[in-house]
Amino acid sequence: MALLSIEIPTYNEADNLPLVVERIEALKMDVEIIVVDDNSPDGTREIAQSLAEKYGNLKVVKRPSKMGITSAIREGLSVAEGEYVAVMDCDLQHPPEFLPTMMKEAEKGTDVVIASRYVKGGSSSFSFARRVVSRTATGISHLLLGKTGKIADPLSGYFIFRKDVIDPADIKSNSYKILLEILVRGRVKTVKEVPYTFCQRVNGRSKFGFTEVMRYLHLVLQLSGYRALKLAIAGLAGLIVNEGILFMLEPRTPLLAASAMAVEASIIASFVMHSLLPVNGKSGESLFRRLARYNTMTVLGALTNIAVLGLLVFVHFEYLAANFVGIMLGLAANYTGTEELLWT
Repeated sequence: MALLSIEIPTYNEADNLPLVVERIEALKMDVEIIVVDDNSPDGTREIAQSLAEKYGNLKVVKRPSKMGITSAIREGLSVAEGEYVAVMDCDLQHPPEFLPTMMKEAEKGTDVVIASRYVKGGSSSFSFARRVVSRTATGISHLLLGKTGKIADPLSGYFIFRKDVIDPADIKSNSYKILLEILVRGRVKTVKEVPYTFCQRVNGRSKFGFTEVMRYLHLVLQLSGYRALKLAIAGLAGLIVNEGILFMLEPRTPLLAASAMAVEASIIASFVMHSLLPVNGKSGESLFRRLARYNTMTVLGALTNIAVLGLLVFVHFEYLAANFVGIMLGLAANYTGTEELLWT
């Protein structure tokens, strides 16, 4: 039984597949190669079958139609026999010669080894626009998925993981960023990133497009428990309460005192919305204790809100507009603390 199973999802990769397989075989590693083909019309499946006859360590998983990379990896796991599984594209943007470097790290006991474009020494051949998209997508994952916060390249498509860190049934999306699912849903304790150069595609066309962007955003929302939407709704509730109470109190109450009362009311409103919305959060602690802790964790945001309001009114801003600016800056100050408090 091979130590490493290499999964290669394919769709219209007839030109690239022989090159990839030959370069893997030239490494003389203890591997099995699993080609999962989505009924490519260009003959990729037939080429894979001929390679399986040439090399005794290659399996072909035949699928009836184009079903996506993630489901291909999930299906490939059902036939993988290795203790470790490598995921790589068939377009030669993931150089097979880097597999021994990653495997060396995996054999040290690391659960997931990532070929990273964004740690020191790594690079990519992306255009400027594609780099912006990639960095933005990475930032979104860092913002909404706490488990990826310390990983420079959680969207890499080239990685090795211990097969037992995730059950195939836990891989549920149709996005092409399967690494995110493994990091968030898997039993991952250790991650190592090793720098590599993301190469130019040799043959064929990239499958990246608007549909994949939307699938990625949907995946991040799913993995975060739709926290972004929950935070937006809770934040909106707090904003309305804050501005409304300040408007009612300001004519007959000193501005900063009115602001303090409005801020506390908005904190309670936001907390209630957090607690009521049907998204997974912490349990096992009384509502009162959670509210007390929530207040403690939002002190910085509250002080920011009040201070900005006072400063802007002092320089002749309209007080409700000034309060809105203070609320926005206060929310930014609170985000990390309340996210960790309530949902991680």
